[in-house]
Amino acid sequence: CPVGDHKCQLAGRMKALEADPKNPENYYNVGLVLQRSGAHDHAIETYSMYIVIPGVPKEKLADGYNNRGISYRAIKKFDLAVADYTKAIELMPTAANFYINRGNAYSDLKDSGRALADYARAIELDPRSSGAYAQRGNLRHMLKQDEAAIADLTKAIELDPNYAEPYYTRGVIYSSQRQYAKAIPDYDRYIPLIAGNPEFQADGYMNRGIAHYYTNNPQKAVDDFTKVIELQPDRRNGYLARAMVYTELKKTDLAAADTKKAATLDE
Repeated sequence: CPVGDHKCQLAGRMKALEADPKNPENYYNVGLVLQRSGAHDHAIETYSMYIVIPGVPKEKLADGYNNRGISYRAIKKFDLAVADYTKAIELMPTAANFYINRGNAYSDLKDSGRALADYARAIELDPRSSGAYAQRGNLRHMLKQDEAAIADLTKAIELDPNYAEPYYTRGVIYSSQRQYAKAIPDYDRYIPLIAGNPEFQADGYMNRGIAHYYTNNPQKAVDDFTKVIELQPDRRNGYLARAMVYTELKKTDLAAADTKKAATLDE
């Protein structure tokens, strides 16, 4: 099957399951494809069958709980996600990624104390975990602990220079501090790393366009806002932002056209 062809992959996994319904690995593989395709309710059903099959090795059982937790979190059942991640940790207490996942679910539940404790434990278990530093940085930003957040995000980038998310969050923090010249290089790195995801890439262009505007580069700002509109033609704030810059550049006809277009779009 081609990469990303979940329908083809699911057909193959289901065929294997039908041929050997007593093999727990087949349930796990079906759940994985369902999860990757976004069919989280069905993934939960499949993982629920998997984890009760006798004889599943402890490590694999832990993965089953962890993966079911991921799907529970995806459908915003955060308490159930925490319960599954906790079960995974009980089975595999040295798996750093399980603590990161539970920390994320605690963060969703606004339980920042437990989330921070889980991220710290993940770092203790795996000091090179860029994910643990990045997620702790995200939470510290939400808690308005921006200097600590920058330190965590910078560490995440040092550990994995191709990890997109910490560049974005650090850029957002720099922008909130009006350090736009520092924010721009972070968005420069983020945008190509997130290629293939139009919504996230548009956010990167939007924020970089604002930073260019405030560093007196109006044409670069226009170019970025234009990219936002190309990626998301119905994004109202892209037109409004570009209209603002066109007005400053005295391109009144273009500004009027963007303002008119924005008026036809929802917030």
